[in-house]
Amino acid sequence: MKLMRYSRKGERSSQARLGVLVGKDLVADLRASYARYLIEDIGNAKGRELAAIFLPPYMAQFLHAGAPAWEALSETYGWLSDLVKAEPQAHGLGDEQLFIPLAECRLYAPVRGNKIIAIGRNYPGYTRHEGKQAGKLPAGFIKVPSCVVGPGRDILKPAATRELDCETELAVVIGKQCKHVPEDKAYDVIAGYTILNDVTARDVGKIEQQGGHPLLAKTFDTFAPMGPWLVTKVEIQDPMHLRIRTRVNGELRQDGNTSEMIHSIPKLVAYLSQMTLMPGDVISTGSPGGGALARPEWFLNAGDVIESEIEKIGTLVNAVVDEPESL
Repeated sequence: MKLMRYSRKGERSSQARLGVLVGKDLVADLRASYARYLIEDIGNAKGRELAAIFLPPYMAQFLHAGAPAWEALSETYGWLSDLVKAEPQAHGLGDEQLFIPLAECRLYAPVRGNKIIAIGRNYPGYTRHEGKQAGKLPAGFIKVPSCVVGPGRDILKPAATRELDCETELAVVIGKQCKHVPEDKAYDVIAGYTILNDVTARDVGKIEQQGGHPLLAKTFDTFAPMGPWLVTKVEIQDPMHLRIRTRVNGELRQDGNTSEMIHSIPKLVAYLSQMTLMPGDVISTGSPGGGALARPEWFLNAGDVIESEIEKIGTLVNAVVDEPESL
């Protein structure tokens, strides 16, 4: 299943809710659908209340609800798959339209975890461009929630940088609270996968490294576009064999495969779960070589359009604009 946070174009962002892709191009309202299913098909008078609990507006809330929420999702998706054939113009109990064309939706970042842990130097091609070797342990750093924007949102290029770069990465979304997870149990704690574009101000990072470690270079506002949706783990049986590509203005700039990772997904989860991981936390697993590290003329400018594509997930599209002056 492809789960998303969305609103109808023209609606306020406060009306955003969880949806699921039905077929190729219809988004179904999960809360409204589950409420109707419980009341009309199951005869549960508490349908509205249960739907609000188990299919809330935010992905992290859904994940925190645990197994009952996943069961509600499964039941609703099965019911919707039949309903869309029999009643494509179906409405919910509050007369809301249950199925909306994807083209009429505004998508948001699927999840905003308390922790966004990004991994550097996790592909051989990347380390060659840096002229460095991968370490024995994963090289991690933190992205903050204000870095996150959704599909179609602009990446703000700060005035402080002339060397803006981007990297497409497979992002792992944690599905349950966990700690000290063994490698062979790593996939048990994963909810699904999405795409993260790790944006970096390379020149700012070089200056920061002189004093220790990059911070702002990785954490300026909008420096972690994410989306377009979360694909549940049952849909991707082998996340360690997915093609990753980045295009800027239609030109291919990165092309790799998750099979090239130095530290695999199970190893990353096992290592990082030495601290408590919570539902909705994100692990961005690194990027293959290419981009402006390979060719400095590829640094990004206002007007550039980035397509971050990962096999079996989709394509995340964002444009670059100059950050406006502060008021």
